[in-house]
Amino acid sequence: MPVVRVEYTEDGIAIITMQNGENRLNQIFVTEMWNILDEIERNKDVKAVITTGEGKFYSNGLDLPWMKSETDDVVKKFRESLQKVQWRIRHFSLPTVAAINGHAFAGGAFLAKSHDYCVMNSKRGWISWNEIHKKMSMPRSGFEILRLKIDRMDAMREAVLFGKMIPATRAKELGIVDEAVEPANLLNTAKQIALRALGPSGMDRDMLQTMKKDLYPQTSSNSVIAKL
Repeated sequence: MPVVRVEYTEDGIAIITMQNGENRLNQIFVTEMWNILDEIERNKDVKAVITTGEGKFYSNGLDLPWMKSETDDVVKKFRESLQKVQWRIRHFSLPTVAAINGHAFAGGAFLAKSHDYCVMNSKRGWISWNEIHKKMSMPRSGFEILRLKIDRMDAMREAVLFGKMIPATRAKELGIVDEAVEPANLLNTAKQIALRALGPSGMDRDMLQTMKKDLYPQTSSNSVIAKL
């Protein structure tokens, strides 16, 4: 069974759903996500992209048990592939919204913040970069996302430096997410945000991607998108 699936709505929204329990990030995930993004880009009827998860998790971060079972070369390739997926979402040629249905920790939180907008379930779930509690350092690409997408020091201090688990309402107060909504309204709010971003006349895909690359420049060594 695929760990990621995509559905297309009548109003032109591609909804990507992570469907693998805790939705931990591994090589299978990044390969499937990359292929789905390819499929969406080929579909000229798509206006915007939403990602979400099933159950209590948006994503619980890196698949550490899988990583420990693999060779250093496999893990290195996976980390590079994950950075490319984050880069691609951050510079995607359509508006992107993370509909955070549940917990988004560490790598899962980086994935969410790679999107243009974040909407979070107000009744369940926390967002946190809890690397400090795992005694893990952050990759340079992760710090790039944080610097680009979180501009408040109190937010960085709570969610990143001290790795606190931030609920939706507090995350909105800190500017980590754009909206905190009832779970029944999560996807609908994400759609509304995406369509508002497009405006009544829509937007040229190439121009939008160019603007994103200018606004969110890549400064790490992994600066070129290549096939996984």
